This record gives sequence, structure tokens and C-alpha cells, in this order.
Amino acid sequence: MPKSKTTKAKPVSATATATAHTSAAGKTTTASKERNKSRRLLDTHDSTESSSDDEQSEDKQPASAPQIPGNVIRKLLAFSLLLLVLPILAYFGSLKYIFVGSPASSAIVAVIVANFVLGAYVYAAWIEDASEHAAHTSTRKLKRR
Repeated sequence: MPKSKTTKAKPVSATATATAHTSAAGKTTTASKERNKSRRLLDTHDSTESSSDDEQSEDKQPASAPQIPGNVIRKLLAFSLLLLVLPILAYFGSLKYIFVGSPASSAIVAVIVANFVLGAYVYAAWIEDASEHAAHTSTRKLKRR
């Protein structure tokens, strides 16, 4: 008895699917084109995922966000709270005690106070950056000696 050769089934490719979904005129239908396009995108996505998995297994160290010092966060929260509270207090205080019954003038005072708080925050950040820069340059000068 002759032995029959067994062949493995090949996976259906995008082009085979496209030829299977042809219309009577021999043109590929829009739906089959969209399916083929999405299959190609999925194949590309799978291959990039496997390469990124290989890279992560080599490093085994998760990417960490830059560390922000606690004093910077405290300063930001303090100025945010001041920016929320001081203009409101300035508006109602000036409305009741300075410009009795004049909301436009009180609003101008509130805007001036808000700008003052923002300016103070920028100044504090500038001073902090200047002191860090001075400390960095002095350390660098000491290393050169």
C-alpha cells in the first residue's frame, strides 16, 4: 500500500482572504480590504510587542519618573492655596470695607492680588533656581581643583 504524504495546512494569508472575497467583476470588496488592513496592523502590533517584551526582560528595571523634591511640592501647594484664597478675601473685604457696594473696583483689587501671588511664586522659583545654580557651579569649581 503506498504511503500518502501528509501536508500541514498553511495559515490563511491576507492575500488569500482578499482573493476569496472578490465580487463578480473580480474586484476586491471594501469590507475585505478593511479586514486585511486590520490584520496587517495586528500583525505589526504583535511583532513590536514581542520586541519590546524582549527589551524589558533584559533591563528588568521599570522606567521611573523624575523625582520632585518635597519642598517644591509644598511650595506649589502653598502658592496654589494662596491663589485660591487671597483674591476671594480681597474681593469681599474691599467690597465691604473699602469700595462699599462697588463690585467692579473690588474685582480689580482681586485681580491685582492674584497677579501679586503669581509674581511671588515666579520670584520664589527664580530665587530657588539661582541658588541651585550657584551651588552646582561652586561644586563644579571645587572638583576642578
